[in-house]
Amino acid sequence: MPGKVCVDVPGMPAIGPYSHAVKAGGLLFVSGQPGLDVTTGQASPDTEQQMRQAFLNLDTVLRAGGSSLNDVVNTTAIVPDLANFPLVNQLFAEFFPINPPARMTINAPLPKGLQFSIGCIAALSDA
Repeated sequence: MPGKVCVDVPGMPAIGPYSHAVKAGGLLFVSGQPGLDVTTGQASPDTEQQMRQAFLNLDTVLRAGGSSLNDVVNTTAIVPDLANFPLVNQLFAEFFPINPPARMTINAPLPKGLQFSIGCIAALSDA
């Protein structure tokens, strides 16, 4: 395998100058995925829906890169409002029901009124 392979997801525009994910060393490094609807490019005003969409976007990028939610070993989540932390836990339990990955959650502002972003490192399914 070359040193690194960038993964782009057709129909899912990035909101900045970055790759959706990068394959390297048998791992997939996924950029933070916001809760933007891929068809409209907009975030729902509903925080739970926005967070749920971020997990769905993460799943889409993982699949495009040859991995899956089951292969995620580490996540980094950004939450601007810590009052939403119980919702973060609820969604992690839903999307990672068995053997959840390691996780770091950071309280920090996000652009465009976003309420959540999640990135990860996952093992490649074909590695």
